[in-house]
Amino acid sequence: MRLYIDFEFDKLELPVDYNHILHAFVLNLIEDDELRYFIHEEGYRYQKRKYKMYCFSRLLGNFQLNHDRKTIEFDKNVTLIVSSFDDNLIELLVDKLSRFETLHLGENKVRPSKISLFDLPRTNFIQVSTKSPVTVYSTIEERGKRITIYHDPESEDFIRILKENLKRKYLAIFGEEFEHEFDLEIQHVGKQPKKVVMVYKNRKIDGWLTSFDMKGPYKILKLAYDTGIGSKNSVGFGCIELIDSPLGKI
Repeated sequence: MRLYIDFEFDKLELPVDYNHILHAFVLNLIEDDELRYFIHEEGYRYQKRKYKMYCFSRLLGNFQLNHDRKTIEFDKNVTLIVSSFDDNLIELLVDKLSRFETLHLGENKVRPSKISLFDLPRTNFIQVSTKSPVTVYSTIEERGKRITIYHDPESEDFIRILKENLKRKYLAIFGEEFEHEFDLEIQHVGKQPKKVVMVYKNRKIDGWLTSFDMKGPYKILKLAYDTGIGSKNSVGFGCIELIDSPLGKI
């Protein structure tokens, strides 16, 4: 399920790399201690990997960059998407948001002005754009050190790793193999993909803002839509939106 939160404010200024602020904001909305611990610490596991199964977008709205201060200042209002495989999580967020007129986003006060819910209709084909950068990488061993190699959307490894990631997520959630072959097609269709280098916990992460066509079983497409694509979804990477929705064009 997906949650759209419209915020109003008198002023909203954040550091350019504000993922950690949104991450803390979402976790602080969860008042259920057991669920917050599970989401933050445990997650859904497959082999040595664990997945949080939620994602969130950038703040969507008009803004100005202050290069001297290394900040971003938003105009009037913004929208935040929070999406999760766990409907209970989304319902808890809605409950918290509906009980507070004012919330803190970093050092700023914001007012939730509109809350909307959406569930992906049953379909076998979606056209999506990224609402937070999608990051895809491999880790190799070189001279005794682990090196991270980021892939761009035009590389064969990019699509292959996207599919493998979704397959592992599926197995982590459902604990079962597929009735048939993992039949998922992902085509990069972005004409001008934009590379974004973000800093999270003092680490630079390469991501891309672009668009994709995705074709496959509804259960897998909904998993991609609800939890994000690529890596690091729970800290603000890989949130996708339907291109034919109003936010899909932002």
